Amino acid sequence: METDPLSDVLRAIRLTGGMFLRVHMSPPFAVVASSAEALRKTFAPDSEQLVPFHLVSQGPIWFHIDGNDPVELNTDDILVLPRGAHHGLSDALDRELVVVPDILCRAKGIPPTITQPGQAQGDERKVLCGFFACRARLYSPLLDALPDVVIIRQDSERTPWLIATLKRTFDETLEKRPGGRALIEQLVGLLFMEIVQKQLVDRPSGWLRALSDPILGRILQLIHNEPGRDWTVQSLAERAGTSRSVVAERFVDIMDISPIRYLTNWRLEMAAARLLDTDDSIGEIARDIGYHSEASFSRAFKRHVGAPPATWRHDKQQVAACS
Repeated sequence: METDPLSDVLRAIRLTGGMFLRVHMSPPFAVVASSAEALRKTFAPDSEQLVPFHLVSQGPIWFHIDGNDPVELNTDDILVLPRGAHHGLSDALDRELVVVPDILCRAKGIPPTITQPGQAQGDERKVLCGFFACRARLYSPLLDALPDVVIIRQDSERTPWLIATLKRTFDETLEKRPGGRALIEQLVGLLFMEIVQKQLVDRPSGWLRALSDPILGRILQLIHNEPGRDWTVQSLAERAGTSRSVVAERFVDIMDISPIRYLTNWRLEMAAARLLDTDDSIGEIARDIGYHSEASFSRAFKRHVGAPPATWRHDKQQVAACS
């Protein structure tokens, strides 16, 4: 059975997540949001990366994002920050952002809500705040291909179900009913797929652009179908019906990586998942992902992550046991 590279990479990311609080503020306001790292430590300490997102449930609200122009979001608009960019919220463009110490500790009540009264009573602005927690072990070409900022504008055809899903996720996070955790993970996966599909349609770059390229798309499928095969650039090119030079140039131009480096990175990502999720021996894992010996696999793994696979496995398991 042929593997769909996008599905393959989505499984490797192992998304979890949820909604963690509401923010209700009346003008004037201008506050710096908690960092993605602070959120990761609080809500998903065993994840490798946390991606914050915000649903504006009552706008307008200005978002000030490091390295980007301020952007105004209106009711039912959604902001996603795939690389966890530092950001702040304000009611007006010209406000000076203020750091509020321990802002997460100010959340009160059920559901947890940060409230900041202002001078403009009756003009409350509201945001639902959530996150994707990603458990990709070593390599995630999909996350790397997403831009720093993704905005999903309210759309009468596409977004009503998305808004309803976000609100359902928030309710499930709070109620903690039997089966709720599994439902949240399914809902979070749907939300993330909407973001990915938006990028595929709007402005695909990097790995996402490669998926729709007739040559690179075929080569990615070959690699993901048989990651343990002894691929060379020449053999990949022959199977894709093109030349070795075209494959090498196209990979670098679109993905900024060589075909063999991509293959190596993906093999090591697969290995990392098996090291943590199974009791398979290192030698067995090495053979299955295309290494001729345990020693050559161990050298490649150490070169990539700075520790041999046995040490890395032990250290990660210790962290998981303590979290």
